[in-house]
Amino acid sequence: MSDIFISYSSSDRSKARALAQQLEQEGWSVWWDRIIPPGQSFSSVLEDALASARCVVVLWSRASAESDWVQTEAAEGKRRNILVPAMIEEAELPLEFKRIQAANLIDWPVASPEMEYAQFHQAISQVLNTSAPQGEAVPRRSSVSPVAEDSKRSAKKTTVAEKPKSRWFNGFATRTALLSLISGVVLLSLFKFLFPLTPVSEAITMIALLSAACGTGLNLGWSYLKKRENK
Repeated sequence: MSDIFISYSSSDRSKARALAQQLEQEGWSVWWDRIIPPGQSFSSVLEDALASARCVVVLWSRASAESDWVQTEAAEGKRRNILVPAMIEEAELPLEFKRIQAANLIDWPVASPEMEYAQFHQAISQVLNTSAPQGEAVPRRSSVSPVAEDSKRSAKKTTVAEKPKSRWFNGFATRTALLSLISGVVLLSLFKFLFPLTPVSEAITMIALLSAACGTGLNLGWSYLKKRENK
C-alpha cells in the first residue's frame, strides 16, 4: 500500500520521477513507476496500486489529458474524494475535471512559486489525514498519552468522591442564608421596638452584619449537634 499514487502520461515520466522523489523525501510512500514485474498483467498491478493508495495525484499535460488510462485513474480518485490534480503543462482538461482546482506546477521545480507547491503539499496532507484504503476505516488514535489518561481517570474519581462534599457545602450555605434572613427580620423588629424614633437606614449595615453572624453561628451549632447525634 502506498500513500500516493501518481497518474501521468509516459511522455511526462521525468517530471513524475522528480515529483515522486520529492514526495518520498518528505516521508510519504509513492507509487509511480509503471514497470510491471514478470508474470503479472499491467491492468491488475495498476488496479491494485490505485485501490490501495490513499491519495491520487494526477499530473495534467496535453498528453495525459488525452490518455484514457490517466482519465480513468483521475475518475477513480475523484470518486473516492482523494484526487489532488496538478498542471505540469498548459492543456485543455477533460470536461469532468475542469471544475476541480489544480495546483500550478508548470515551472516546478525550477521557477514554480513556493506558495503553489505549498498549497499542493497541503492538499495532499489533508487527503492523507482523512482517507483510507477502500473497505478499511482509518483507526482513530487517541492523542492523549497513557499518563494523561491515568491522570484524567484519577481526576474523574476525585470529582465523584467530592460530590457529597459539594452537596454538603451547598446545603450549609443555603441554611446559613435562611437563618441569616430570619435573624435579620428578628433584629429589625427588635430595633424598631427599642428605637422607634431612629431611622432604620442608620443601623441597616449593623443589622446585616449581626444577621449574617447569627445565621452562621446558628448553622454551625446545628451542624455540630447533628454530628454528635450521628456518632
